[in-house]
Amino acid sequence: MLVQSSLSEVLKAREELYSRTNWTDHTSQLQNRVKGEDLSRYFVLTESELIGIRETIRLHVSTTPYYLSLSSPDDPNCPIRKMIVPRSEEAVLSSEESADPLDEERLSPVRGLTHMYPNRVLLFSNHSCSVYCRHCMRGRKVSSNEERMEKGDLEKAFEYIRNHSEIEDVVISGGDPLNLADSRLEWILSELNSIPHVKICRLGTRNPVTLPFRITESLCKIIETYNNDKLSIFCNTQFNHPKECTKESKEAILRLLKAGVSVGNQSVLLKGINDEEETMLTLHKKLLEMRVRAYYLYDPELIPGSRGFRTPLARGIEIVEYMRGKIGGMGIPQFVNDLPGGGGKITISPNWYLGYNPKTRQHVFRSAVTKKIHLSFEPVDSNKESYYPVLSDADLENLGL
Repeated sequence: MLVQSSLSEVLKAREELYSRTNWTDHTSQLQNRVKGEDLSRYFVLTESELIGIRETIRLHVSTTPYYLSLSSPDDPNCPIRKMIVPRSEEAVLSSEESADPLDEERLSPVRGLTHMYPNRVLLFSNHSCSVYCRHCMRGRKVSSNEERMEKGDLEKAFEYIRNHSEIEDVVISGGDPLNLADSRLEWILSELNSIPHVKICRLGTRNPVTLPFRITESLCKIIETYNNDKLSIFCNTQFNHPKECTKESKEAILRLLKAGVSVGNQSVLLKGINDEEETMLTLHKKLLEMRVRAYYLYDPELIPGSRGFRTPLARGIEIVEYMRGKIGGMGIPQFVNDLPGGGGKITISPNWYLGYNPKTRQHVFRSAVTKKIHLSFEPVDSNKESYYPVLSDADLENLGL
């Protein structure tokens, strides 16, 4: 049973937690993770949070002391806190929600492997994360011991990849692959490196955000060994809020970069956390300072208990539109929707291109910077005119042209 604590008790408990944790040792951070039943010791909980902890239909609760230290003990609107502590919305299953909205299980030819795109696969390497983010789209598997990937499961996945020469790109995800022991991760990379047709390996990890001390010199040496002329290794992480862009995270990113690994960021658009234009702009400015390039901004998945995180689709379009012209292009993410039912990702963009007028052979654009209308001509010998949405003379007149 959760017992409410006063702010003074919470602050004291946090201080004790931090002092008994060997702060820069990732193993100590994991050993001292805070679980659901402990949250009342480290937060002054609201009624909504008490309901969420007690009745959540999502994954388990866990956070490292490091990531906990970024959160507010007494402000329920703290963005980091919202990613750690369940709220009452997590106890509600909406009719549109599904445990597996992307149909990953249907697209899984062997345990732990999703083959959605012809030339690439996703390998579910393990079920464990340093922090179990409340918005996790793979909550049906993450944190569940029943989803543990044994060595035999991974060997069957490698056998499938070996037998399908069209597979060039393997995304290692989970869970968090960097929660694996160095020896297990090295074995996985060596197996992929030994498959002639696999050219790309992408590590999907949130540890640079939630446990930056995991990015050790020994880990980076392993990655550097297999980041060679045969296999190119990339890393995609997930910073969602400027508060996550710390000195420790930057040091972790720099270690990966020195190992020759390009780092990209995949944010998730989350209601009440990063769904304001300036918040997202500030986040991506900080990421560029950390030498992390923008990759995706995800529209949240329709997973159980997620109604508290979802925003209107227009919010993502508006945010990307706002960012254009205020930051370099490498700092602007693609707003994407991973289509329900296994349709794959599509990009959703602001309407900069308004259409084509066949009579004048002109394309009509709206400037992201000035908001004014600009024109550009189609080549005289073009055979693509039927491809474009048509703007009539009346449409041009309405645009003031």
